[in-house]
Amino acid sequence: MENDNKVPKILKELADTVGGEITYVSGLLSDGSGFATMSMPLRKDHWIYDRGPEKFNVPPMVFRMGARQKARLLIGSKLVTMDKEAFRQRIREAGKYAVRSATMNGEEMDFDPDALLQNLVIGFLGYFTESGLSEDEWANPKPIGSAPPAER
Repeated sequence: MENDNKVPKILKELADTVGGEITYVSGLLSDGSGFATMSMPLRKDHWIYDRGPEKFNVPPMVFRMGARQKARLLIGSKLVTMDKEAFRQRIREAGKYAVRSATMNGEEMDFDPDALLQNLVIGFLGYFTESGLSEDEWANPKPIGSAPPAER
C-alpha cells in the first residue's frame, strides 16, 4: 500500500501472518469503526489447484442433457419445463451474477474463488432464507416464469 503508515499495526501483523497485502484502509468512520481490504494468496492445498491425475479438467456434467432433452423442475408448487437452450441461458445468467458479485462488477480481478462459487449457488437457488428471497425487495429477481434478461 502506498501510505504504509496509515495501516494499523494489528492489520500489518494480520497481513504478514497470512502472506497478504493490505490494499486499502478506510480510516476511522463516524461510528468509531473502520475497514480495510487485503489481498492474500490461496492455500497451496486449495481445491482450485486440484486437477487430478488426468492433468485435464473433466467437466462433472451433474445435470447432463442431450441436445433435444428437456428438464422438468418442481419449484414450489409450479412445474417448469425447459429445453437445453433455456437451461443454458439461466445457467449463464447465474454465472454472470456470480462473476459480477465476486469481482465487484469487474473492478477487482483479484477475487476469491470460493466467493464466486457461493454467489453461483445463490444465483441458482436464491438466498439462504426460508423463501430463498432477500428481505430487501431490490435484491430479488422478477417472479419465476418471466423471461430471462437478454444475452449481454
